[in-house]
Amino acid sequence: MWVFPLITLAFLVAIPLFVWDATSAILSSTDGDFGEVVTDPSEPGYLTYVMATPSHLSLSVDVDGNLSMATIIALGPNDEGGSILILNPNTKLDSEKTIASIFATGGAEQLERSLKDYLAIGFTTSNTMSAATWDAYVAPVSPLSIDLNIETYKRLVEQDFSQGNTECCLFEGAIELQSENVGQYIKASEGPSGKLRQLRQELFWQTWIEILSSEVDASSLPGEIGSGFGRMVWGLSRGNLVVVQVEQFIEPSGVHIEAEVIRDAVLEMIPFPQPSSPGSRTTVRLLDGVGSLDLAGDYSAGLVRAGAQILIIGNTLEFGNPTELIYHDDKDADLVKKFQEVLGGGEIIFEPLTDAAVEVTVIVGSDLTDRN
Repeated sequence: MWVFPLITLAFLVAIPLFVWDATSAILSSTDGDFGEVVTDPSEPGYLTYVMATPSHLSLSVDVDGNLSMATIIALGPNDEGGSILILNPNTKLDSEKTIASIFATGGAEQLERSLKDYLAIGFTTSNTMSAATWDAYVAPVSPLSIDLNIETYKRLVEQDFSQGNTECCLFEGAIELQSENVGQYIKASEGPSGKLRQLRQELFWQTWIEILSSEVDASSLPGEIGSGFGRMVWGLSRGNLVVVQVEQFIEPSGVHIEAEVIRDAVLEMIPFPQPSSPGSRTTVRLLDGVGSLDLAGDYSAGLVRAGAQILIIGNTLEFGNPTELIYHDDKDADLVKKFQEVLGGGEIIFEPLTDAAVEVTVIVGSDLTDRN
């Protein structure tokens, strides 16, 4: 086994928070009758409903029906910019199965389910891209000028030559990639590790999004840009694009990424994820009991990693509260203890309710902020 090191980029200046004003779903529940709705985020009693971070799973398939690329996409606030994580088809989700083998036996639906379960998140949307679909998407800005004359790429080419791969390499140097050749460009894999292919795919995304960023007319993309893949691509082109890197270990049986590493990377991309399946995450209301706390930046990430789906962020009815974790069903008792560990304290309170707006309410109080 040997290691292919990659440096993880610190790409989040601030955690993107997607919100709606709190609605009747909150106000009509037993624990949510607050009377007058507060609209000032700095005032006690303010509540806002958290929207899931826009995310997408795109699977590319070659002419033989094999998986050639899997891309996780997340958008930034207001659909401006975002990040992508490209997974090598040889990436293993467990000790045996690669994502390519899961796709081969169960198709796109099974692979999406497997990724959701493994990463413990859901995707807002997903799609499958054939060579013909790629042609249609790239054609309006074709050809793409991609420069493969970078040291990492040339070093990987030399490694393949030294290992006796006489077919290496289909793509070298500065190329003009025509839209009809995108499918072949994405598919071509020199060497068993697939490292050259993944690097080419990253350069493709960077080049395509950069070209689209200069377009002011959405006609440079086919179909709708208000939803699905079109929304994701157009949104990426409206701001900064980050290609997320994770450390990969190349093994004879496939590419291994430490589970905690990839899950943390994905949650940095998608800080407010959908659940992988209904009920797989515990719904949480996260409240500032002090005033002026950065709940999204300082407190939400740990709770999400522990299994929370944060639905509501806001302030308590009065400031000066202690830290409390309030739950309403016995089934959440163990998870609330994990939340307590993540926060570093707080009193756990059980209040039986049958129609609570959320399963757990977390109040960050002055006792906790004083310690931190």
